[in-house]
Amino acid sequence: MIDARALFDADERRALVAEANLAPSVHNIQPAQFRFAEDGAIHIVEHPRRRIPVGDPTGADNRKSLGAAAEGLVMALAARSIAAKVCIDVGVRVELEADAAPDPLRAHVQTRATWRGAFATPSIADARALADLARFDDLTVVTNAAQRADIAALYDAVSLLTLRDNAYREELVSWMRLARSHPDWARDGLNAEAMALSSFEAFGAGVVMGKAFRTLDRMGLAGPLIAEGAKVKGAAGVVFFHRPAAESDYETGRRFYRVWLEIAARGLVLCPMSVLADSAEAAAQVKKTWGIREERKLVTAFRVGRLPEKARLPARVRLPADELIV
Repeated sequence: MIDARALFDADERRALVAEANLAPSVHNIQPAQFRFAEDGAIHIVEHPRRRIPVGDPTGADNRKSLGAAAEGLVMALAARSIAAKVCIDVGVRVELEADAAPDPLRAHVQTRATWRGAFATPSIADARALADLARFDDLTVVTNAAQRADIAALYDAVSLLTLRDNAYREELVSWMRLARSHPDWARDGLNAEAMALSSFEAFGAGVVMGKAFRTLDRMGLAGPLIAEGAKVKGAAGVVFFHRPAAESDYETGRRFYRVWLEIAARGLVLCPMSVLADSAEAAAQVKKTWGIREERKLVTAFRVGRLPEKARLPARVRLPADELIV
């Protein structure tokens, strides 16, 4: 095994960690920390305070996030002709070896994107791209308009039910950066730009998701105000990502990152619809309706499409690499 501490100087360590941290993480909380350890390996550990205990009480989403960061690190190392062996136990340990070929998916790390606005009008090219994605056995692709409408209705219903949990909603809002004056606007969480909200819409979101939510809900207004069904129906398709139920969350996170890069490689952007997997009832309904086998776990769902012409992707929001090396 190659000693990572001896191989990389401080600048190279920061570059590796910065690239690894481009991996997706739940609510963009970025829970991964990196330790260039005395045993020569790179350990990826969970930040003790970057957690969402209400939305992720078992820590499964954070483990997936660490797995995604590990996959990002593996790709960054491969670009430097270094192979990596990922060892998973309580955490993640990355051992370095020699002679790796570059990973072709790394070319799409910078273009991988979440788009929370409306997509471009679906095209034949989009349909072909989604048909190509359907060949992966862990992706179920839905393009039929009527079926997408059913998914849209389910998504809005489950989202409203989920947001009625005050603790969940407060936790979610705590990771939202609705004004540029927020000290963490460009560091972590989901800022208004990333959520495709204008300043006026961001202010409104703060009102709707804040103390006014219960009043608006009693008036029957909360549902229409938080609804995203129209964006689901306007997507080129919906993709359900599922994995073997017994697979570790870390390995699921590694594959999750690669699936997202496969989608980016086909010129598409996406928006996660994670509540469909987080709700046991909704996940069971999805699996039954779309023929996902019982021994599989529904990891998440995406609405997928192409970026509208002249649309501008939001700037990436990431913590400085220096803060991630421990």
